[in-house]
Amino acid sequence: MDIDIDLHDPHQLDSLTAAELDRLPYGATRVDSDGVILFYSRRETEMSERKSTAVLGRNFFTDVAPCTMVPEFYGRFRRGVLTGNLDTRFEFSFDCDMHPVQVRISMRASERAGEFWIIIEPLRILPRRADRRPAELIENKFPKNTDAATDLSSASFDFSRRDQEPIAFCDAVQPFGCLLVLQTDTLEVLACSANSAQYLGREPDAVLGRSIVDLLPSCAEQLIASLGAINTQPLRYARFFRLPATTPLVDLDLHIRLHLWRDRLLLEMEPDCPPQAELAMDTRLLGFDFNALQSRLQKLTDIPSICQEAIDALRYLSGFQRVLAYRLEPDDAGLVIAESLADGTWPRVLGLRYPATDIPRQAHALCIETPLRYAPSRDHSDVALLTRSVLPGANLESDLNPQPEAIDIGIAHLRAQSPIHRAYLERFNVNGSMSLSILNEGRLWGLLIFHHRVPHPVTPTMRQRLIEFAGFLSARLALLEEQSSRRARDAGVTAVNHMVGSIDLKQPFPLGFHGKASLLRKLVNADAVQIFHHDKPLFAGGTFELSGSEIKALLGFLRLQSGPIWSTDCLSGEFEPAAAYPRRLAGVMAVFVGADNTDLLLFGRRRTRYQVRWGADPVPLPFFRPENERSCGWPSRDFQAWNEKRTHHAKPWSDVEVATGIALRALTQQVIVTTAAHFENLALHDSLTGLPNREYFRQLLLESVQACAGEQHSGDQNGNRGGDQNGSQDNGGMQDREQESCDGPIFGVGLLDIDHFKSINDTLGHDIGDRLLQIVAERLVTALPPEATAARLGGDEFALLLPPCYEDVLDGMPEQIITALREPVIIGHDRFSVTSSMGLSLGHARSEPSELLKQADLALYQAKEAGRNCVRGFDSSLQQRARIELETNWELLAGDTQSCVELWLQPQVPIRASSGARRFEVLTRWRTADGRLIMPTDYIAAAERNGMIRAVTASVLRQAILLLREQLLADNKGVEIVLAVNVSAADLDDICFARRLLEDLHAADVPPDSLELEITESMLLQVTPALKNSLGLISRGGVSLSLDDFGSGFSSMAYLRELPISCVKIDRNFIGGIAEVHDRRLVGGIIALAHSLDKQVVAEGIERIDQLGLLREFGCDWGQGYLWSKPLLPEQALALDLSRACQN
Repeated sequence: MDIDIDLHDPHQLDSLTAAELDRLPYGATRVDSDGVILFYSRRETEMSERKSTAVLGRNFFTDVAPCTMVPEFYGRFRRGVLTGNLDTRFEFSFDCDMHPVQVRISMRASERAGEFWIIIEPLRILPRRADRRPAELIENKFPKNTDAATDLSSASFDFSRRDQEPIAFCDAVQPFGCLLVLQTDTLEVLACSANSAQYLGREPDAVLGRSIVDLLPSCAEQLIASLGAINTQPLRYARFFRLPATTPLVDLDLHIRLHLWRDRLLLEMEPDCPPQAELAMDTRLLGFDFNALQSRLQKLTDIPSICQEAIDALRYLSGFQRVLAYRLEPDDAGLVIAESLADGTWPRVLGLRYPATDIPRQAHALCIETPLRYAPSRDHSDVALLTRSVLPGANLESDLNPQPEAIDIGIAHLRAQSPIHRAYLERFNVNGSMSLSILNEGRLWGLLIFHHRVPHPVTPTMRQRLIEFAGFLSARLALLEEQSSRRARDAGVTAVNHMVGSIDLKQPFPLGFHGKASLLRKLVNADAVQIFHHDKPLFAGGTFELSGSEIKALLGFLRLQSGPIWSTDCLSGEFEPAAAYPRRLAGVMAVFVGADNTDLLLFGRRRTRYQVRWGADPVPLPFFRPENERSCGWPSRDFQAWNEKRTHHAKPWSDVEVATGIALRALTQQVIVTTAAHFENLALHDSLTGLPNREYFRQLLLESVQACAGEQHSGDQNGNRGGDQNGSQDNGGMQDREQESCDGPIFGVGLLDIDHFKSINDTLGHDIGDRLLQIVAERLVTALPPEATAARLGGDEFALLLPPCYEDVLDGMPEQIITALREPVIIGHDRFSVTSSMGLSLGHARSEPSELLKQADLALYQAKEAGRNCVRGFDSSLQQRARIELETNWELLAGDTQSCVELWLQPQVPIRASSGARRFEVLTRWRTADGRLIMPTDYIAAAERNGMIRAVTASVLRQAILLLREQLLADNKGVEIVLAVNVSAADLDDICFARRLLEDLHAADVPPDSLELEITESMLLQVTPALKNSLGLISRGGVSLSLDDFGSGFSSMAYLRELPISCVKIDRNFIGGIAEVHDRRLVGGIIALAHSLDKQVVAEGIERIDQLGLLREFGCDWGQGYLWSKPLLPEQALALDLSRACQN
């Protein structure tokens, strides 16, 4: 018999037996908090075609549920479990063996602790798919057997010619997708792969020469819009799109990538309905916490450990059997520094080196320009890339069919593998492969290499995410290397500084080094050292046991090298005659002194015999060749690991030792070549401007404090230090002590810097920037009185010490300095003006020098905030403000945006608007650990300073969408709720922001028009192509845009016409002064202007009835302010009844 129960009552479900649950007309599954299946009903087995015994104990979300529904399904489940309030229901459609089924999914907490019910009700069966061709196409992407025509034999290729192989011009693609090459300006299809009919429903002859816009379905509006904007908004990165099946000819959902490459557009199409193995891959990706991984990597400081942690995670995500971190050495040989390997696959190669010839020159260059190379299978038949001249049956001798143009498709994921590379993989027993580039300042630092013994497809989503992760890893490794280089430089400078006391600085170079050979050797751990001054050695017997002719030939070779320092651990590899004397000199470090390299310090090391483990036979010893050719050891190479016995190498020079050589050169150039007096001057003066440096300024500042203290003490000895004549004693406390501290001489301390100096450096060059600093120094010296001092602290920052005789330092003179610096500057052919900002503090006898500088710095910061080109004096409120900002920074860095950001709502009430929607502006607060609330005026600025503003916006949008979803599910009597959320320029500059927002709205089933994004008018001063593109995509997606604080900035009125803005918000300052004639006219004009452009108007800050009356006369649409309500928590705001607020 039928069992009638209430799905919303878990008690009734818990009360049924297993037999009764099996008779339910819908599927019932009970899981634990991780999703592991505890019970699986008979109806559920019928719908999923899985036996109950086969799924018990498995994870419902990762092993059973269709992958396409996992993001929505699992996200709701985990959110409910974590909050302790799992009670949700939604509808979904998915395919069961090509039969689309619409179901309703309900999830409820069981009365059993830690257990939960998932109920699936079938609603209706949708029309059956037309045929199985798309599924068969996907299943047959990677054939198990290679055709005879494409069978590879490593013996059939001349590996020594691999440097000339045109890998980017291969005229073929891999068979798992379709490639179109487009003309950038006309979007004409110049080339397409021969399988275009499977993806576009048209054969190549019907595709070539056509505009891609004519070939795409109408639902591809986002893709078409991006194609149309290419000329005005060039692609910097690949863009990704999804295209649903829309025609009976091609019943296939597509994943599309768009690249701008070599002035052509490359459009790649792949099926977006992958088989089960790839679905599992995306499921792993969905459940993987990249933030946690990145956090772990940021805590590690050892590069091999970082790489190992990274590749372990990547092997888990991608499913490859082996992932390697392959680091390139200075000679382009590679070293495996980390390896993640599945058991029973290959021997380990960790620690093995591979010769530079393993990556051909053109492949090396392509790896720098392209983030990923991908080949799911080595054994496949290539699909030809066709142009009109190479269509089947085309007459190549005809004028209408010229010789085909070679087309570069190097960046395409679909690019066919080269035959030589296939043979290379075959020798290593590798079938599926992929590699990611790790870059450091435009240099190929290394590769992340993925291997599989059998074909191994990787989903487009996974590839896209791996590219993003490789970018993060590149940045992290670059930072660590920069930090390591900085430590090496600091260690080198320290080592040289410790040596300075042992050198006779009063002697001209190189006489001060007499008798210091042992000291110099120990400095860099060299076996021998010699200083050559005009080719004459300084140290007796220190010519490395070489003959005169050998030394002369070596010096001639060294002077051909570029740079201030040159080093090698294998001199014979660079200078062939050195092969005759490795026991005497195998490695050198040459430090050049003088512009023409006539003088040099030469450090040498004898050979050290050691072994290097190679994963393949390297090239022979690379003796110097004038033609600079690299020999290749490929034709007969054995790919077995072996040890090379090195006999011509010395111990390599470490980074610290090379940095020590550079520091020694700097010392030699700047100090030893000059007199001791010049050295003393350099120690206290800036070398560029000649002004006192930071250290000297601190000394002068301390002397000024001490001088004031001496003068005050002298005045106290001669004055009356008692009470008044009546004997009364003032008990004013701290105020008296502060007043007493200020009695006596006062002097001024100023900090000044040039506004936007970095832009000048970046635009005109550092030489112009240095000359500008010299001119500023000259003008400061001229503008200041003789008793004052100007110093350069570093960069574009200058310090001023104004003497005690100028007690009115805040009146007149600082402004005169700012004015003097604003005079036009002429440098070469450039004429321009600069502005500067200054902060001032007052010093007296009880001042601390460091505190005075801190106070002046705070005042300088205030001058910058005031708009620059001005002077500001320090007051105690600045210190309090700085303290508050610091504490706010601490609160944000210690907190979690997901839990600390709270939503507050302020209603927007209709004045003249006819809409029945209830509108609210989302205003946020930051809740600290101790329960305090930080207002947005404080914490938003801190979030921007600390790079957290995107995380804050993401939290606000997530909560807003969740609130909208809850209101949709609640009984609101059909009244629409609209939330207005502020976003920043940093959010909109993120190329993925708009796409993520629309995806989140879709996933939550929230109508886009329920959300409105507010952008500030000041944001329009810096409209970038990325920002404009984001606004357009958001608007096209159905989310409305509002221009906040209108009238408070300087944006062009053209933006109201050009940007998709639907609403204008009048700044509260205008509303506050609306009683005044001027502001009243401005408000009326703004409302009329907005209405003439079909924009709605919201007035902010309405607090009085008379303001409301005037706004009603002007026809203002909406009002917001304390007249109706202050910001409230969501439940309070939504409970307000303001339906007749304006009428009453």
